[in-house]
Amino acid sequence: MKNNVKYPKAVLDELQFKNEHKQNVLNKIKQQNGEPRLVTKKRASRKVLFSGITAAAVFVILIGSANLSLGAAKVAAKIPYFHLFIQQEEYKHAAAEVIGDVANDKGYQLGSFELSIPDKKVKLGLRYSKSDYNNIKSHVEKNVNNALIANNFGSFDIITKRERVIVPEKEDPKVEKYQKESEALQQQIIDYLEKNHYQMPFPVEARINQFERFVYVAIPKTETRTEELKQFLDTTTALYGGKFKYRISKINMTAREQELRWGKNNIISILVGGLMANKEFKVSGFSYSFHPLPLQITIKTSVESSDGDAKDLAKRIEDEINSFIQTDDLTKEVRNDPYEITILSKDKKKIN
Repeated sequence: MKNNVKYPKAVLDELQFKNEHKQNVLNKIKQQNGEPRLVTKKRASRKVLFSGITAAAVFVILIGSANLSLGAAKVAAKIPYFHLFIQQEEYKHAAAEVIGDVANDKGYQLGSFELSIPDKKVKLGLRYSKSDYNNIKSHVEKNVNNALIANNFGSFDIITKRERVIVPEKEDPKVEKYQKESEALQQQIIDYLEKNHYQMPFPVEARINQFERFVYVAIPKTETRTEELKQFLDTTTALYGGKFKYRISKINMTAREQELRWGKNNIISILVGGLMANKEFKVSGFSYSFHPLPLQITIKTSVESSDGDAKDLAKRIEDEINSFIQTDDLTKEVRNDPYEITILSKDKKKIN
């Protein structure tokens, strides 16, 4: 079983905290010291949350006025890079949540959505007719910006565009029938596995449609009752007509358990996002696989192997990853897990 995430280019904005954000963090520090806090209109969960408030304050003070990059702020403040990246993502998600609340409260029909903290811009797609869009456009821009200001994010440039109104298609009776049969078959298989005490490393899948009849079942590598399982599938799928294709995977449970530990706090996603967000890392691709062990993390860069700085860049990337895994609060449960990092140049040569 292989898991891959590949990105051809950096897809995340390199966020920067501005002066107004500095005040927000300092208000939180004052609150911890018993001083009056700045009250916002939203409930506490809508405010920006930082796991290390002192480190966050140092970070904000450093780049709030100097306009330093995230990498430069990390070096100056001596704070682990991925720790700062997580704080940035928390800030961005909190701002997005405020916008989502406004849309839900006002009943706005949103389509596409883009939020850039460093550019102080929000791009919203509104799914309305031309006349309705013209009438509601200014209201959306005003209410979204007011909500961001009220929640200490400062003023944003709200940009809207009209998008096609999506009319839900009427459900095809055949499609609905296929869906119900797929769910029923899937549940029958799950009931059988649970009754007979099979472990299920991955969810059972059953697909019945006009193109295929397919069943996927994962069982531990040590499971010896494969033939019994096949016999059950033969008997059960016969009730649904047609010939089914089976895929029965035998999984290394040690690898699966490690995969679940890493997935618990989205550790791989943090690594991908953090590396792509920082242009200084020059990362152009990322892939990983837990099966077979040890976990393989492969990072592709845009530097040539002949570049004099290639090995230094690779060492920096590897050091940042290792530091994150060995020191961050989110990674406590995976610090003893084996993993290997391979960093490749643009010409596909190992440079670490």
